[in-house]
This record gives sequence, C-alpha cells and structure tokens, in this order.
Amino acid sequence: MPSPHAFAVLLGTSHLSLIPGLSGAGKTPEDTWKTPARDAAFVAGNSPYPSCLTVAAVTKAMCTLTGTTPHFFNAGHAGHLPVPAQVLSHNPAGDPREGPSVTDAEIIVQNSAEIGGALAENYQTLWLGECIPGGTTHALCIIRALGIRGRVSSSDLKKTGPAKEAVWEAVLNRSPCVCNLRGTALLRETGDPVMAAAFGLILGFPGNIVLCGGTQMLAVAALAGDTKGRVSCAMTDLVWQDAEADVPFIAETAGIPVTVSPVPSRFVQSPSPSRACIREVKEGFGAGGALAMARRCGFSESEIEAALATVIQQE
Repeated sequence: MPSPHAFAVLLGTSHLSLIPGLSGAGKTPEDTWKTPARDAAFVAGNSPYPSCLTVAAVTKAMCTLTGTTPHFFNAGHAGHLPVPAQVLSHNPAGDPREGPSVTDAEIIVQNSAEIGGALAENYQTLWLGECIPGGTTHALCIIRALGIRGRVSSSDLKKTGPAKEAVWEAVLNRSPCVCNLRGTALLRETGDPVMAAAFGLILGFPGNIVLCGGTQMLAVAALAGDTKGRVSCAMTDLVWQDAEADVPFIAETAGIPVTVSPVPSRFVQSPSPSRACIREVKEGFGAGGALAMARRCGFSESEIEAALATVIQQE
C-alpha cells in the first residue's frame, strides 16, 4: 500500500541570479548560487539553526513534525550538494536573453517523468518544492509567452519588476516566435531546469501533485495545462498577499487551484525577530506546501507553532 505523502525539493541555479538587482536570494549575486545547497543542508539536519524563521526552517519543521524525509533532486545545480540528491541535470539555467536557457530540457523532462512513475509506486500524493534563485524571472518569461499578464513575486526588497520585464523583452527580441512555443520547447527556450523537472514529474506521476511555491510553480502548472484536477498549488499567505505581485490573478488566469497556508502570526508580527526574515522572503523551499501538508495530516495550529519554534535559536 503506497504511503500518503512524498515531499520532494528540486535544487537548481541560474545565470540570471548573477545579474545584480534581479534576485534577493543571497547576500550577493554570487552568493545566490550557494543558497540551494545551504538550505538543503539545513533541512537535512547538517547545519546550525538560524536565528529567525526562514522558509527552509518552515520546511524542516513541518517535515520533522510529520515524520517525512524529503527527497532532493539536482535539477541544474552548479557545484557540490551536501545532501544525497538524484541528478536530473548538472547544467544551470542559461541567460535566455542570449540563447536557449535549458538546452537539455528534453532529457530533464524525460528522466523526471520516469522518476515520477517510480515515485507513484510508493506514494499517493507528491508535494513538490523548489529552490532556484533567479527562477521567478524565468517564470515571468514562461507566463508571458503563455499570454498571462501580472507581476511575479520576488525575495528582494527592492522593486525587481522592471528588471525582470527587461529580460522578457530581450527574450522576445531574440526569439520573436517564443509565444508560439509550448511544453518542453518553451522550457528549453526561456525556462529553467527546475521547472523542466517539475513539468516532467507532472507527466510521469499519475497521482495528485501539490506544487509548493509561488509564481514559479504557478508557471509550471500553467504550462502543464489541463491535468484533470490532479495538480494544485500550495503557498504561504505571505506570497499570496504580496502587494508587489499579482499572484491571485496569475493563479486565476491559469486556472490553478491554490491552498493558501498561513504562517502562524507569532512569527510574522512585531516584536518577533522572525518578522523581517520571513516577511521578506515570503516563500521558497516548499514552505507553504509543507505547512499545508502538516495541516492535512491533522496537526493542530499549536503543534505547528511549537514545531516551528524548535528549529530556530530564539522565540
């Protein structure tokens, strides 16, 4: 009898996050390439606890609470990963302004579909998170090519919308026919390897899939099209309510059902030290999905709050 839940995280890197001002998922643009490995090590239990509640801490706490061991996949991560991770691609996303950003998209999708089929032998529902700095810009390019308007979210406190739109305009100038592409062909042109892996998993996993994340996962869901109700999204209330983005509009336009997962108010209201941390990043590493999974498993709000408190150094 298959287990009810599998929680997986796709880890990748993109050359877009190296562009100053485009991603806030690191101390510097170069540091963004270390974020997926750093967060994976923490979730796997191999690094010190943070001083405030990060999105990775949310995922770690909920996986611990539910007794779920996360599966990690290397989907275009450049460099060493300190956790066991099945390799889907070693190639980071390229800059889509200069050429196709996922040249091995077909291989990633095919291999991911096969893995999806294998996971279905042991699990009924697949909760799928991601970590790829720069991914929201690739997501913007995907939804624009699909004809969807709306601003995408960002972990950067500065307004990154104009810079992201400039990337899309450059993609359109380079490849005027990009809006005619769909599926793997569109992923190859302007997506990222994490989205390619998620797309392949949707094709191969016949059960229910919950895409855990904001606009990046909404882009994948929109790309997948009609999945007969198998695919939904789950994200934190912080990214759903982001005033600098149009997440509900994108979800509605794409026709994707969304579970909005509130982060307990204790960690987002003053004087909590976590307030600035979690409100800035809002979503990532499957945090919203991890919260939704814990609630679906029947854990109370007090149990969830207590579990979150155990993975940080204070509060």
